[in-house]
Amino acid sequence: MLQIWLIRILIISVMLVLNKLKKKANNTVQTLDIRGKVCPLTFVYTKLTLEKMKSSEILEVILDFPAAVENVPASCKRQNIGELLDVNHIDTEKNVWILTIKKI
Repeated sequence: MLQIWLIRILIISVMLVLNKLKKKANNTVQTLDIRGKVCPLTFVYTKLTLEKMKSSEILEVILDFPAAVENVPASCKRQNIGELLDVNHIDTEKNVWILTIKKI
């Protein structure tokens, strides 16, 4: 009886792990490096890239224009093309950020 119970737990655990791996595999990550670009071009490049992507794919936007850190996600949300998942300030000296955006 205990063996059957342990086997069931093992099967459920394996299924959960496989499900997580499948979800990660479905989320293709693309990178867009737009350092040196200013608004509104930062959003234009981001929008053009998102339009080529499939729903739920991930776009990492690397940028160095401070105003774009707020403007790009706001414009994506307003136009219903992307959802901001994360903002990472990777270089405080050069003001470089990575925006992680999920295609809607």
